[in-house]
Amino acid sequence: MLSFLKKKDPGVFQYDSKIIKNFHKDHEKLIKSIAKISQYIEKDDKKKVKNLLKQFKTTILHHFMEEDIKLYRYLKKYYCDSHETLAIIKNFETGIKVIQKDIINFLDYYTQDNTILNHEFKEQFHTVINNLEERIRTEEKSLYPLYTK
Repeated sequence: MLSFLKKKDPGVFQYDSKIIKNFHKDHEKLIKSIAKISQYIEKDDKKKVKNLLKQFKTTILHHFMEEDIKLYRYLKKYYCDSHETLAIIKNFETGIKVIQKDIINFLDYYTQDNTILNHEFKEQFHTVINNLEERIRTEEKSLYPLYTK
């Protein structure tokens, strides 16, 4: 029998067989955007960097919202009887909230028209992006398999 037919009925939080594939595509798109931003940082093209940051902000906010609504809510409902797995899910959720806050604060500040992209920007960009990239690897390795079990 197909694995998605074995899922417990989570009520309004329906299983979506395409969601993890879509999240992988989102991650690929985010990583490509990061690489493109990095290229323009190296070229010192501040105007292009600002525009790319604004696009990145829209993309990542959408991804965060989708994960929150479609992934975490489903997983918490589905694994409500498994205290150990639920703790893992809640730990992931708490961790991403910290990363989300850092990224949103960073993007809110540096996408303002009057904010200067200086050496401090570059350092913060690399810190925020390294944290995000590590999070993506961890999600794909440890969290997403919980959805597809």
